[in-house]
Amino acid sequence: MTGFRRLSIASLFATLILVAIGGLVRATQSGLGCGDDWPRCNGRLAPALETRAEIIEFSHRFVAMIVGFMVLGLAILAWRHYRDNPRILRPTLGALALVIFQALLGALVVIQELKAETVVVHLVGSMSVLALLIYIIGKVGAEQGKLRVEADAALSKQAVVVALGVLALLMVGSYVSSYPDRPPAWPLINGRLIPDLSNVVFLVHFVHRALAVVVAVLLFVFCLRVIKQKENHPTAARFAYAALVLFVLETLVGAANVWTDLNPVIVTMHLSFGGLIWSSLIALAVVTRPALERVAERQPMAQTSPALEGR
Repeated sequence: MTGFRRLSIASLFATLILVAIGGLVRATQSGLGCGDDWPRCNGRLAPALETRAEIIEFSHRFVAMIVGFMVLGLAILAWRHYRDNPRILRPTLGALALVIFQALLGALVVIQELKAETVVVHLVGSMSVLALLIYIIGKVGAEQGKLRVEADAALSKQAVVVALGVLALLMVGSYVSSYPDRPPAWPLINGRLIPDLSNVVFLVHFVHRALAVVVAVLLFVFCLRVIKQKENHPTAARFAYAALVLFVLETLVGAANVWTDLNPVIVTMHLSFGGLIWSSLIALAVVTRPALERVAERQPMAQTSPALEGR
């Protein structure tokens, strides 16, 4: 495993941690823990950390800074060693651009005092960074002979479609969380399958739950299809298993959000599982992408290249 690949994997895990902390910020309503200051926190670059909200919000910013430097390091390595390889250089520079955009958008979220639409866009940016990092890891793995590509154009495209459905569900869930009202009962809302949709709170929760059912059907049908082909697609099948299990857990945790009256730990788990489901589906799409198989075929010596092993 080269330094570039190690750093890309570390950046992926750091971004997943950042997403989880972002969920904790939202769950504990700590988004303004540093006031409306950015990049300072309550007027200081190194705040006193006297309140829970300040600690949580500053932790989020600190981890975001670490992720930013990791992706910057990734871009520098890509420029040094893969300048003539646009298949790796472009997505890496794209990830850096997205991280910079995320930082500026994070500032806007604070300035706008957690406006729901801006928070949703911020979430989409985070999921996009995860997707690019997974894509980069797949590309490098294919070029170095460390990834067995299980090319299937249809499965790859379908995985992307299901992943986009999961992303839409995450976006609606993020918007729902902007409503401070106690969530209605689960699985029925106010004792009815279809509640009074003139009630805005009932409406947003109903849309979220209805979309969850649609996405669940799509995901289960798709993942079961992949699992049936596990002899030809063993790695893809493992990602499909992961997505299925995580979605079941996500559903139970979503119900627990209601039953525990939005316990911060449960809410944080809900977003974290969502990020992992998205990542599993993107990984499935990458590992079955035919273009990666062609990349691997063009790089037969990558696995033993001393120049690459030293990076």
